[in-house]
Amino acid sequence: MAVVRARSRRYAAALRRGAPEAARALADALGSGHSVRGAIGAAAAGVPGPAGHELGRAARALALGEHVADVLERLRRRAAGPAWDTLVAGILLQRDAGGDLAALLRDLAASLEAAARTEADARAATAQARFTARLVLGLPLAAAALAELASPGFAAGLLGQPLPAALVATAAFLQLAALLAIRRLAP
Repeated sequence: MAVVRARSRRYAAALRRGAPEAARALADALGSGHSVRGAIGAAAAGVPGPAGHELGRAARALALGEHVADVLERLRRRAAGPAWDTLVAGILLQRDAGGDLAALLRDLAASLEAAARTEADARAATAQARFTARLVLGLPLAAAALAELASPGFAAGLLGQPLPAALVATAAFLQLAALLAIRRLAP
C-alpha cells in the first residue's frame, strides 16, 4: 500500500508540474486554429508525462462523443490541483463569455511557471533551517543513546522512577509535536 500511495503522490506531483506545459500546448493548438476538442487532442500528443496522459485520456473521451464540459470536469477532478481547476475554468468560461482563450492560457502558463519558481526559491531559502530543525530534533535521541552506551542500564533506571519517566514522556511528546510542526511548515 505504501508503494502505491508513494507512486500516486509522485504521479499527482508530476501532473501538477505539467499544468503550465499543458496550458501552453493548448494555447498553441488553439492559436493554430483547432477547436477546444481538437486542441485537447493536439496538446495530448505534444505534452509528455502524466499531463499528456490525462490530456490523451480526455481526447479519447471526446473522440467517443462525450461533451466537452463533462470531459473537462472529469479531467479537473482527476488532476485535483488548483492549476488544473483554473485551466478548466478558463476554458469553460471562455466558451460562455468569449474572448481570446489562447492568450488566457499563455498567461496562465506563465503565472503557473512563476509560482513554481517562487516555491522552489522558497524551499531553497529555507533548506538550511529545515535541516537544522531536524538535526535539533535528533539530538535528544543521540544523547540518550550515548548515555546508555556510557552507562548501561541508565535508561531503565531513569524510566523506572515516576517523576523522570513523566518528564521523559513529556519531552517525547513535545519532540513529536515539534516534528509535526516542522513537517507542516516545510513538507
